Amino acid sequence: MAFLAAAAPYITAATTALSVYSQVQQGQAQQGQMNLIAAQREKAANQALVESQAEAANERRKATYLRSRAQAVAGKSGAGVTDPTVSNILTDIDVGGEMNALNALASGEYLARGLRTGAEVARREGSAAKNAGYMSAGTTALSGSIGFAEKYGDAFS
Repeated sequence: MAFLAAAAPYITAATTALSVYSQVQQGQAQQGQMNLIAAQREKAANQALVESQAEAANERRKATYLRSRAQAVAGKSGAGVTDPTVSNILTDIDVGGEMNALNALASGEYLARGLRTGAEVARREGSAAKNAGYMSAGTTALSGSIGFAEKYGDAFS
């Protein structure tokens, strides 16, 4: 039993040190996890932009095909491209196709902006978690030191 009493100050110090180390590691692990989440959100943002660009190109391609079809039908009916009705229809097709393409781009940009904002929030949360780990470790170290000094200070004087 005397051995246990003699070892108690060292056990207390070791426990405090282990707790401090654990809190630092936990904060760093949380930061790593949040950085991973941020990277995934950045990747998703880039993917959203790529998909919106492909969708915009597809909308423009559809408008081109529709315009070609409208010209063919107008030509077969005997109306020329300069006919006001045909010209208005072709203009509407061009404008509609470009509007659809621009809407696809805007939608992708909006989604990407939201994902990038989420990535930045995740990075900040990770940084805050790391700092909280350091603060908690510091508090534990200080508290452990004070408790150690109060309890065993006379034994080491």
